[in-house]
Formats: sequence, C-alpha cells, structure tokens
Amino acid sequence: MALTRRSFLAGAAMAAGLGTSAGAALAATSGDTSGAMDAAKKVGTSGGATVTGETDIHQRPYADDYVVDISKGVPKWSFEVPPAPIKDDDIAETITDDIIVIGGGMSGFMTAASAAEQGASVTLFTASSTPISRGGSNFSAYNKVIEEYGIKRLDPVPFFWREEKAASFSIDQQMWMRGYNNSEEAMNWTIDLVRDKGVEVHLERDNINEGGPDYAIGFSGPEGSDSASTGQQFAVEAVAAFAQEHGAKVIYDTVAKQLIREDDNTGAVTGVIAQRADGSYVRFNGRSIVMATGGFCADKNMVAKYIPQVIPLVGTDPVDVDYNTGFALTGIYPGDGQKMGLWVGAAWQHCSTAPIMQSSWYGSNEPLGFHQGLNVNMRTERYQREDMTGPYSANHLLSQPGHVAWGIWTANYAQDVVDNGHEWYFFGKTYDVPPADPADVVAMWDAGTQGDHPSYLKCDTLDELAEKTGLDATKLAAVIRRYNELVEKGVDEDFHKDPTYLVRIDESGPFYAAQDYAMFMSTVGGLNTNCNMQVMDANDTVIPGLYNVGQMTGNMYANNYNFAIPGNCYGINCITYGYLLGRDLAANRFDD
Repeated sequence: MALTRRSFLAGAAMAAGLGTSAGAALAATSGDTSGAMDAAKKVGTSGGATVTGETDIHQRPYADDYVVDISKGVPKWSFEVPPAPIKDDDIAETITDDIIVIGGGMSGFMTAASAAEQGASVTLFTASSTPISRGGSNFSAYNKVIEEYGIKRLDPVPFFWREEKAASFSIDQQMWMRGYNNSEEAMNWTIDLVRDKGVEVHLERDNINEGGPDYAIGFSGPEGSDSASTGQQFAVEAVAAFAQEHGAKVIYDTVAKQLIREDDNTGAVTGVIAQRADGSYVRFNGRSIVMATGGFCADKNMVAKYIPQVIPLVGTDPVDVDYNTGFALTGIYPGDGQKMGLWVGAAWQHCSTAPIMQSSWYGSNEPLGFHQGLNVNMRTERYQREDMTGPYSANHLLSQPGHVAWGIWTANYAQDVVDNGHEWYFFGKTYDVPPADPADVVAMWDAGTQGDHPSYLKCDTLDELAEKTGLDATKLAAVIRRYNELVEKGVDEDFHKDPTYLVRIDESGPFYAAQDYAMFMSTVGGLNTNCNMQVMDANDTVIPGLYNVGQMTGNMYANNYNFAIPGNCYGINCITYGYLLGRDLAANRFDD
C-alpha cells in the first residue's frame, strides 16, 4: 500500500477549501464585500420550470428543464425518470460474486474489508481511480485512543435527547442507537487496522459549546502531523489494502449506471450494470448489492428538490463531476446510487434532507465556530445570538442579506475570552497541541491572516471599518454602544446568549473584523434505509438484496448536519455501519 504525499494533500485540501470562498476571502482582506455578495446571490433566474401537460407549478429559481413530466398527474424531476435499459448485447463482460460493493470511499472499503475478513467473497468497483476520501474526523462513543487520554465516556442520555430534538425527532432512532452502541467495537477494529499499516491515530479537538464530545478520531501519515480533520485519505488507503489482502477484488474507473431488479422491479436486486473508462459495459451479479456512492450535490436538480434552501449558495449551473476530487465546496458526486435506487422502486428518506454547511470561523476561539462576540449583518444590525457553531451560523445566514455578516471586536477580546473560562483552539489541532496564547492570537489578527488565508481587517476608526465592510457608520456606532451596555450588565437582554461570550468592544479602537459567509459543502442522506442498511420502498418494505451505507444513508440526519457530534457521518455511517454491514452480509444474516 502506498500512503502517498499526494493522497495526504488531497485530504488536506479540505482545510484550504473551508478557509476560503470565492470572493469572500478577498472581501475579508480588502474590505470590498461585493465579491462575496455577488457570489452569494448567484442564482438561476430562468423564470420558472417548464413542464409537459396542462398542470402548472409555482415558479422556482432553477433551470427550465428541472421538472419534465406530469403525464400521470404527478410532476417528475428529470433525475426521477429512469433511462432506457442497457441491452444485454451491449454488455461486454459479466462478473459474479457474493457481495458487490459500489463505491471506493471509506464506507465502501469498510464494508468490503469487514466482509472479506469474515471469509466472504467480495468485489468492489468504484468510479474513482484510487481509494478516495476527504476530511478526517471520526466519531465513536468510546475507543482505545480516548481511553489513552483519560477522557470519560460521554453521557448519551441528555446529549442524544438534544440531538434528536434538533432533528425534530424525525430521524431513525434505532439507526442512531445501533450505530452509537456498536461504534466502540468498530472504531477499535479500525484503529488496530490502520496502525498496523503505519497510519498514526490522534485525537482531534472540536467545539465545546454543544454539550457533547469535543473530540474525534483523526489520522495522519507515517511522518506524523499535528493537523487534524484532513487525514482520512491515509485511513481509506489502509482499509483498502486490508480488504485486498483478505481477498476482496477491486476495480477502478468504473461508474455504476443501472441496478438490476428482478420481476419487473418487484423482486430482489441481483446485479448492477456499470461503464468502464473505455465506454464498455460490465454487469456485476451478486446476492448482495451494496451502494456506497456518496452525496448528490453535483446534480442541481436533486439539490433543488431535496435541499432547495442552498440553491442561492450554489446556483444552478451544471457541475463537471470528477470522481477523483478530494474536496470541493458545493459538492462532488451526482447521486449515482440515490438515482439508481429510485429507478428500481426505492423511496426517499422519511425526514427532511440535511445539507452539510459551514461558515467561516475567523475570530472564533473554537475549531468550527464563528466569532462569538458581536455579529452584524449587512443592514448593520445585530441579528443573532452568536454562541453557535459554524453550521448553525451558516444556516441562519441564509435569511440574511447576501448571506454574509461581520464579526467585530477589539484586541482585548483574545484575553477576555480566556478570562471568561474559554481557550483558543483553531481548526486542525489535536489534543497534543496546547491552546493558543492570547498574545499570539492578537498577532495573528494584526497580520491579517489565519494560516495561509487572508482573513482579517484591522481599522483604526469606526468610520474606516464601516467604509471597508460596507456597513452604515452611524448605525454601527449605535450597535456597538448597545452591545457594550449589555456587557456592562452581564446579561444579553436582546438575544440571551451565554454571558461568557459578552466581551466589551473598546470604542477607541483599533477594530478587527472578519467576514462570516455561508458555505455549502455536501449532502448527507438519500434513500429510505433501516438500521440494517437495507433499502426500502415507500411502504417501508425491504427491497431484497439492496443495501446502502455511508454518506448516502437515509433517515440519519434531518434539518441540518450540525457538527455537534464531530465526525458523526464518518464514524457512524461509514466506519461503524460499514463494519457491521460487511460482517452481517458475510454471515448471510438477511437471507430468508
């Protein structure tokens, strides 16, 4: 197995990608918000969708061909219309195995590795040219690394009640709890596996203000690294090597096109037809077909139907799909598995589909938050309680002008936050890295950058700050006076945030500012799925032989993927459920 520098950089691109946004980072340096405002407002403006037949629908901000068929009285989106079946005469090769896994990311290779270890015969094929992954945070309820650091077990009772409430109790609680209850075993298995391959395992730091775990498992290469959240590529390559060592066959550069369901889409799924890079078709037959194809955000039709709130952030222009991309804002994959499942009778998940969003975290003392002092929108109004993580901040920005805002503070904020009981930890740090010194934090603000990214404005006067941010100078002075009144009282009478984040702004300056902007990263969810990773129809009837795992698993997340459990998708959807599904399929658990 080659744990390459290229592979590491592919994962590390996440950190760079999250740190910048087209126009927004430039605006944060120059004070010109027009770039970020224009980018945020870029929306399709075709004037509504064109449909066939006589029934009309409300106008929507996406391209004309997004709704294409109402011949049976129900509007259909273009992605819902099955393509013509690929003819048997066009199939150049047939490969048969017990278990067929579609997708070469963490969840696909975890499934293949777990099943192969138990002696099952497995073939995995993937559209990518190598094992591919991105990011790097992985949650489990407990594991040997957490124990090594002497951290106590998380009490799941209050925390999961809070998380289920945040999802409106619409998620599948059986799925959540099966994942949580088995995550320690699955993670310890994974830790042993990757360490045996020379991959280092570390404990990442995360936010503390969500009341849950402020840690996650991360990975780095043999040379070591103190950067968290970027090393998943090392792990997926290790798991892929383990799978092959135990007999799993792996085929690259092969894109799944159509599932094969017997008895006119009423029986079992027994195969999948895929297309190789040379254009030829290959049919894979198996008793178990596992889809692990990732998200669907590269298909703007699917985005417009299932998470329309993010269309203002991503627009409606088509996306060129590159299955080898390590990380890209606005998403990567076109929902291959979700669409194939729909075409053979699978239903969409019961709960709302959750986007993965993030905001900039410049000026924040936590890895995935924004500045938690004073936030001002482009109407020069304080508009929220600021003690929230980035995903929640991004979600709220969808209702603000241009989807951007500004955090504003003065140099005393760095020390005052520490005096109020908090510490400074930035994105990409592990438990082996001490908190930043407040003096170093101020020096970073003075330099105008965080890492390699232009991030901060420094202005001697409020008038200068107002000019560079595009805010109203008179209103800004009034907002700061009111905020300082609340600081003196020690109570946020306007928004009632945690008073430890009430820090006085020195009205004599100099002033610092950083732009907060909403970023859409990816999707989680898709087909109707039960806690065994079996795909189901609209009546919750299992479709025999068909499974999905990983990012595309339905019924796990609703409303918003909030990062309150750092690395929950990787740790539960990919690692834990991949491990459990592979083991279950190897034992023929679901055979009647």
